Amino acid sequence: MKKIISVLLALCIIFVSTPFALAYYTEPTVTCDDPVIYIGGDSDRIYYNNDTQSFRIDDIFGLAEGAEDNKVTEAAFNILKPFILEGIAFGKWDNYYAAVEKEIGEMFEPIMLDKNGNVPEDSDSGIGKEATAANQWAMTHNLADRNGKYSEKAYKFNYDWRLDPIELADNLHEYIEAVKTATGHSKVSIDCKCLGTNVVLAYIQKYGAGSLKGVGIDVATSNGADFLSGILSGDFGIDGNSVVRLISDIEVFEDDFSVSPIVTSTIELLANTGVLDTLSAVARKTIYDKIEYGIISALATSTFLTMPCYWALVSTEDFDDALVYVFGEEGSKKREEYAGLIDKITVYNETIKKNVDDILLSLKEPASDGKTVNLCIISKYGTQMVPMLKDGSILGDQYVSAKNSSFGATTSTVYDTLSDEYIAQREAAGFGKYISPDKQIDASTCLFPDYTWFIKGCSHGFYSTQERDLILSVIDADRQLEIGDFEWTQFIVFDYENQTFEPMTEDNCHNENWEADKDIEKPQSKSQRLRSLILSLIKWLKSIFVALTKSFETGAK
Repeated sequence: MKKIISVLLALCIIFVSTPFALAYYTEPTVTCDDPVIYIGGDSDRIYYNNDTQSFRIDDIFGLAEGAEDNKVTEAAFNILKPFILEGIAFGKWDNYYAAVEKEIGEMFEPIMLDKNGNVPEDSDSGIGKEATAANQWAMTHNLADRNGKYSEKAYKFNYDWRLDPIELADNLHEYIEAVKTATGHSKVSIDCKCLGTNVVLAYIQKYGAGSLKGVGIDVATSNGADFLSGILSGDFGIDGNSVVRLISDIEVFEDDFSVSPIVTSTIELLANTGVLDTLSAVARKTIYDKIEYGIISALATSTFLTMPCYWALVSTEDFDDALVYVFGEEGSKKREEYAGLIDKITVYNETIKKNVDDILLSLKEPASDGKTVNLCIISKYGTQMVPMLKDGSILGDQYVSAKNSSFGATTSTVYDTLSDEYIAQREAAGFGKYISPDKQIDASTCLFPDYTWFIKGCSHGFYSTQERDLILSVIDADRQLEIGDFEWTQFIVFDYENQTFEPMTEDNCHNENWEADKDIEKPQSKSQRLRSLILSLIKWLKSIFVALTKSFETGAK
């Protein structure tokens, strides 16, 4: 029964949260003349029970393991009973929704926010005493090294990532002003990642950029995290080939993770023969369409969607639909219950999310000293997006599309490249240098094409040394550095095994951990469908043969 709950918890993550915290960090070698404030995503721990217990996003997989057997069994029974006896049998789903919300919600209760998106009055959860003390120490001390230089994490802004970015902007403002006083510097730079970009945008909107020398933005979620935004607005689907591609990526990035070739080849066979599409269509027709609003709502409000920070990851295009999926139509009971939270996230959507470009453009307006803010933007792609969307071919870094994290790049899908006609038009218009060697990205349509870099083959949560060095070099410079100021081209290939950068060329640009063949995965003609079936079947039979051979060899020993 624990496995049942574990599966449910995994689904909760897929539906309503984001594993951005599962990140790898390697220290940069560059130090800066002015203080740098580092603002991460949701990787820091939330503490509760008087700092005796803590929670991180990756801890979610162990929640069920820590529960007593009888409680886990009871929870599973309480969820499955109304699902089978009322939902499946009679099409009545309300008690099932309520059971999911109650049982899953109890596991998340220590770190949940209230229906206004605030820390509950009877809760002591937060960043903890140690992180609070670290903030206070940093705000009152000059943390330069012996050479008067500042490292990236000398000033790490610890914050409760669950909260409203607009409220957190006030805390960041206080922190920045204190660091300026403590160091005697009139300006600081900011290096922000993922969820932290939303806090920084809220700060700039509210307080301006007069105190900023540079801003480094790495894998921004400011325009939305595609998989979360899409699912919450009804764009749910499972693409078997995308699942296999994601498995291939994880096997490379996680040393202790592996999946049997039999499993992956079976998934591919089911996908390429249309079995998964058929099952998905049947599920939608018989069950999913009847319960999708309710189950998304139940999972959302029992896990992470009482937290305004994650609503900041919903794109403006999906926001209204997401409100319906999570809280119901206007005038619903749930809308009334969560009115405070809805007001809070709506203000963020209207004031920040809809004005992202204008906020960023304001950084290039001269301040009172005549200087503008240095800006460095990093976008990543070449890894499979979380395969829970109807379209699993979006070009991105597992969680955010390259289009969104680069603030406007034009991209192809994982299956193809930009058309020859499109590329010819861009070259004729003088924008040929912005086309990637793999012909999948046109950076000329970015908000800041001359200081936006693309790293291929690096996942959302992996922060390499050279990546850090690039950001720090740009934001601490005496002027705005651009693509041509570095040995790196605008498009970079990341070698995960050796942890190195290489300028992208036509020879090294195909560094994906998988092959995406549209003719096999999305066959259109009869001949393509036949070829897809034969190749998938051969691969499946080969995996069976290899497994049997290994089994016999093991038995012989």
